[in-house]
Amino acid sequence: MSMAEKIEIGRQQPLEMDSRGRVTIPANIREKHKIQPEEGKEIWVEVELKWAEIEDDGGDS
Repeated sequence: MSMAEKIEIGRQQPLEMDSRGRVTIPANIREKHKIQPEEGKEIWVEVELKWAEIEDDGGDS
């Protein structure tokens, strides 16, 4: 049986999603809240999606 520790973070932060749908949590936020992935451990993050802003790259349509 594995032990799990739940850390309440309570922070809103806009993050950029890449073309594969991945979002990276910046290192300074991971360090501040002690959520750095370690070998042999999994970290699950609960995400609430409130909005998405889609920027036009300015290319021809």
